[in-house]
Amino acid sequence: MSHSELLAPINNFLLCETPNEWVIEAVKKENLSVILIDHLICELNDNVCIYKFSE
Repeated sequence: MSHSELLAPINNFLLCETPNEWVIEAVKKENLSVILIDHLICELNDNVCIYKFSE
């Protein structure tokens, strides 16, 4: 399966592709902590929503 085939469901959901400029910045070692903190915040928000709506 090609790279674009794997990403098709994500791109359909987002309605646009991630700009290459963003990817270039995101993969830089000095930006790793920012990406990880952002991901942590997203995971925490998801868990709060799941907890709230599961009651």
